[in-house]
Amino acid sequence: MNPPCARCGKIVYPTEKVSCLDKNWHKGCFHCEVCKMTLNMKNYKGYDKKPYCNASQREAERKRGAGSDKDYRGT
Repeated sequence: MNPPCARCGKIVYPTEKVSCLDKNWHKGCFHCEVCKMTLNMKNYKGYDKKPYCNASQREAERKRGAGSDKDYRGT
């Protein structure tokens, strides 16, 4: 059985599957949470089990760290 896409929820077939961050994605659905830049296995950064580009990931960490006493890595 083919898994659902983590972004759109539709079936992901083997020829279009990206397996990353313990989830399955369509190639087109694997994009930055903030700026929507298309990502791949070489240029993504994972944060809170979501894909980010390098610039957006740093911003997400900065915002989360500034608004919380909890360590941004969840530890």
